[in-house]
Amino acid sequence: MDPHWLVKLDQTVSSYSILATLLVLALVAGGLFQIGLIGWVLDRFGRVTRWAVARGFRVWERWLSWASWGVYLVVTLGLIVGGGVTATTAPVVTLLCAGALLTMGVATCLAYMFIDVERYEIERGRKAVHNPTKGQELASNVARYGHRVGVPLMGVAAAGVIGGFVLLNQGTYETVGRNWYVIEGDTHPGFVDFFTYAIINLVRLVDVLNLADSKQLVHTAFVRSAAPPTALLLAAFKSFFTLILLQQVFASVRQGRLMSETIADFWSPHEPIHDRARNALPQFGAAAIGPVLVSLRGLTALTKEQRDQLPLVLAAIGPSTVPMLVRHLSDAHEHVRVVAAAALGHLRARDAVADVAALLGDPSGMARLSAAEALGSIAEGGVKAERVRRVRRPRRANTRWPFLNRAQETGQELDPTGFAVENLRRALGDELAAVRGAVAASLGRAGAPAVHAAKELAALLTDTDETVRCRAAEALGAVGAAPELLAPALDDPAGPVRAAAALGLKALGRRAAPVVPRLIELLQDREDSVREAAAEAVRAVGPLDDGATTQLATGLSSPDTTIRAQAAEALGAVDASAEHAAPPLIEALADGNDMVRAKAAEALGKLGAEAAEVAVPHLVKALRDRDSWVSALAAEALGEMGVGQGVVPGLIRALGHVNPQVRANAAEALGKLGSSAGMARAALEKAAADEDGAVRARAVRGLGTLGSPTIGTARLVREAFKDTDPLVRTGAAAAAAAWDQPPEDLLADLLPLLRDPNDQVKVQVCETLSKWVQGTDAVVNGLCEALTADDSDWVQAAASQALARLGPAAVKAGAALLRAARTGEAGVREQAMRALAMIQPPEAVEAFTSGMSDPEVPVRLVASAGWIRVSEVPESAASALVEALHDPETQVRANAAHALARLAELPSGAVLPLRECLTDPNDGLRLNAALALRLAPAAERSDLMLDLLDDPNVRVRMVAAGAVLEADSANARAAAVVHAAADDPSPRVRQAVEELLPLIHTESTSPEPAADQPHGLIPVL
Repeated sequence: MDPHWLVKLDQTVSSYSILATLLVLALVAGGLFQIGLIGWVLDRFGRVTRWAVARGFRVWERWLSWASWGVYLVVTLGLIVGGGVTATTAPVVTLLCAGALLTMGVATCLAYMFIDVERYEIERGRKAVHNPTKGQELASNVARYGHRVGVPLMGVAAAGVIGGFVLLNQGTYETVGRNWYVIEGDTHPGFVDFFTYAIINLVRLVDVLNLADSKQLVHTAFVRSAAPPTALLLAAFKSFFTLILLQQVFASVRQGRLMSETIADFWSPHEPIHDRARNALPQFGAAAIGPVLVSLRGLTALTKEQRDQLPLVLAAIGPSTVPMLVRHLSDAHEHVRVVAAAALGHLRARDAVADVAALLGDPSGMARLSAAEALGSIAEGGVKAERVRRVRRPRRANTRWPFLNRAQETGQELDPTGFAVENLRRALGDELAAVRGAVAASLGRAGAPAVHAAKELAALLTDTDETVRCRAAEALGAVGAAPELLAPALDDPAGPVRAAAALGLKALGRRAAPVVPRLIELLQDREDSVREAAAEAVRAVGPLDDGATTQLATGLSSPDTTIRAQAAEALGAVDASAEHAAPPLIEALADGNDMVRAKAAEALGKLGAEAAEVAVPHLVKALRDRDSWVSALAAEALGEMGVGQGVVPGLIRALGHVNPQVRANAAEALGKLGSSAGMARAALEKAAADEDGAVRARAVRGLGTLGSPTIGTARLVREAFKDTDPLVRTGAAAAAAAWDQPPEDLLADLLPLLRDPNDQVKVQVCETLSKWVQGTDAVVNGLCEALTADDSDWVQAAASQALARLGPAAVKAGAALLRAARTGEAGVREQAMRALAMIQPPEAVEAFTSGMSDPEVPVRLVASAGWIRVSEVPESAASALVEALHDPETQVRANAAHALARLAELPSGAVLPLRECLTDPNDGLRLNAALALRLAPAAERSDLMLDLLDDPNVRVRMVAAGAVLEADSANARAAAVVHAAADDPSPRVRQAVEELLPLIHTESTSPEPAADQPHGLIPVL
C-alpha cells in the first residue's frame, strides 16, 4: 500500500516545480536585497560578530593576557586532568573545569581573531606598530600583545575548547543527562569515550562510520546524542570550530594574495606605492623571505638603491629569517645571493659566518662585495657581543641537581669574529677594486681583533684605486695599527687619501704623536678636507708642544698668500699654546692681504682670554682696518678676550662703523663683556635705533647684560617689543630675561608676544617668562595657550619647558600638558612629559602610564623616569609597568623595575620579566630588578636572591643579602657578602652594611623579626 501524500507529482512536473521554486526564491531574495533587508541582516550579523570578537578580546586582555602559550598549555592540561579525574566522584567540579576551559578557549580564540584583524590593518598600511606616519593609526594591541598572540596560543586554545566540550558532556552525563546519550551495552562511558564523541563529530566521521556499519563492514560503538540539549551543544561546538576554520582559511588566502600584491608593489617605479610596500613587507614575517627572494629572479638588473633597501627590509623581520637566507646563499641567481648575504650582514648572523665567508669565492663580483660587507657587520657585532659577555655574571652551577647543568662543550668552538677576519684577510687581493675597498672597510669595522691584518692593509696604501687607498687608511686607524704604517699615506697625491690617513691617525689618539710634525704640514694643505682632518687629528693627539706651535707659525711667513691664511686658520683650529701662537698671529694682523688678517683675527678670538694681554691692543687697532670683514672679526674676537685696556672704547667707536656687520659684531662683543662694559650703555642705547635690524637686535640684547636697567633702557626695550624686525623683538625678550629685577610693568608688554607671528620671538618669550616671572594665572594661561593653540612644534616644546621651570606653581597646566604628551610631535611629547614630571599635577599619573607605550624612545624614557618623582605609585599603573619590562630600551626597563619596587605588592606577571632583567649586563637594571623582586613571594624569591649573592655589582649583592638575611639570618653566604662590603669606598654601600648587620644571627645575639627592617639601598637613576 502506497503511503498517502498531500501532493504527489510525477517526474516532469517535479522538475519544473523545483526550478520554478528556485526561481521564485531567487526573485524574492533579489527583492529583499533591493529593499535593503538582506544588507541590513548581514550588517547586523557583522556587528554582532565584531562585538563578540571585541568582547572576547577584552575578556582575554583582562584575565588571560598575562599568560604565554606555554603557561596557558600547563593550565589547560591541569584543568582537563582535574576535571577528568573528578568526573565520577565530583561531577560538579568537572562542570566547573569545563566552564573554565570553554571560557578561556573561546576568549583566546576570539582574541586571536581580533589581533589578526589588526595585523591585516598593518599589512594594508592603515596602521603601524611603531612610528605611525600621517594617515596611519598606532596598532597598540599588536604592539602590546602581538608577541604573545600567535599560532601556538591559538592551537592551545582550540585544544582547550575541545577539552572543555568533552568535560561538559561527561559532567552532564554524570549529573542530569544520562538519558541524553545513547550508550551501547552496560559499559560506563569515560573521558576517552566523550573525547571520541567530540572528535568524530567535529571532523564529520559519524556519517562514514554509519555507512560502514550499514554495509556491515565495520561496527563501531560510540557515544551518540539522543536529546535536544546535547544536539544543541554539539551544533554550537561544530559551528564555533567552523567559524575558526573559515577565519583561518580566509586569513591564509588573504595574506597570500596580499603578500603577492605587496611584493609586486615593492618593485613599482611609483615612489608612494614602493614606500608603502617597503614598510608593509616586514609585517609578513619569515614567510615573506622565500617569495621576495624568488621575485628577484625575474629582474634583469638590480639598482644600487634596491640592493641597499631590500636587505634592510628582510633584516627588519628578525632573526627567524636566518635559516631561509642561508639556504638562498647558494641560489643560482646572482641577485638572490647578493641580497641574502647583505641581509645576513644586517642581522649580524654569527651562526651564518661560514656560509657568508664561502661567498667570497663567488664568481659574481657583486656577491663577493656583499659578502665582504656582511662579514664586516658580523665581525663588528661579534666585538660588541664579546663586550657584553664580559660584563654578564656567570651563572651559578646547579649543585643540587648536577645533571641539569649544561654539558661543557668539547672541542674548539668557532670564533665568528676571528673566522670573519681571517677570510677577509685572504680577500684583500681580490681582482675588483670595489671588493678590496669593502674588505678593507670591513676589517676596520672589526676593530682591534683585525690588528694582525695591518701589514696587508698597509700594502693597499699603494693600490691603484684611490677609494681602496682611502678605505685602507681609515681601517688602519680603526684596527689600532702602528702610526708609522699610516705615515706614507700623508704624502699621497690624492687629497681624499691624505684626509683619510689623517682621520686614521685621529683614531689612534695619543699614539699618533710621532707623526704630528707631518700633520702640522697638512694643516696648510690646499684642500679644505685635508686641513680639517689634520686639525681633528692634532686635537686628538693632545695640545701642541712649543716646537709644533712654532713649526706651524712658520707658515705665516710664507710668500704664498694662501699658505699664510691657512697657517693662521690652523693656529686657531688646534689646541695651540697662546704664548707661542699669539705673537705670530699679531704680526699677521698687519699682513698686506685681507684674508690673512681676517684669519689671524679669527684665530686670536679662538685663543681667548689667554692671549688677551698681548692681543687686545692690536685687535682694537684692527677695528679700524680698511677691510670691513677684518674689523668685524676683530670685534668678535674682542668679545672673547674679556675686558682689557682700550677694549670698551674701541668697541664703542666701532658702533659707528660704516659697515653694519662691524657695528653688529661690536654690539655683540660689548654684550659678552657684561657689566664690565657699563660705560657703553649710552652707545648701545643709541645703537638700538640703528637703521640695520641686526645691529638693533644685538644692541638691545647687549643692554640686558649691563646690569639693572635704567629708565631709558627699560623704555628702549619696551619699544623694541614692537619693532618690525623679529630679530629685534627676540633680542628685547632676551634682554628682559637677563635682568634680575625687571620693571614690574614689563610683563604686560611681554605677554602679548606669546602670539607674535615669529616663532623665534615666541620661544624667547617662553624662556624669559620662566626665568623671572612667578607662576601667575596670566603667565600659566598664556603658556598653556602657546602649548595647545600654536602650530609650531618648536613653540610648543618651549612652552612645555617654561612650564616645567615654573614647577608646582603651574599645576593648572596639567590638562594642557597631558594633551600635548599624548598628541604632540615627538619632541613636544618629550618636553610635555618632562614638565609633568617637574610639576606633578594630578594628570601626571595618567600621562606616565600612557607614555610608557609611546613609539619614541625619549618619551618612554621620560615617562618611565617620571614615576621616580611621584609620591606614590598607584596600583592602576602596575600592568603598564610590567609591560614596560619588555621594552627594548634598557633604561626604560630599569625605571619600570624601580617603580614596581615602590608598590605595596608585586604583580604576579612581573616575576618572569624581572628574572630576565637579572641577566642583563646593565648594573642599574639588575639593581632595580633585585629591589622589585624583594616583593615577590618567598618561594619565588629565595633562589633568585641566592644567585644574586654572586653578582659582580656590590649594590646588587647587598640587596640580595638583605633579602636572604630577612628569611634566614644564619645564612653564611649572605653574611659574608655584608662583611666583605664593610670597606667599600661608597658611603651608600657602607650605610647599607650598617643596616644589615643587625640581621645577621650570632651566638650571642638573637635577631629581632626583620619585617620592619629598611630595604637597604635606594637606587638613584
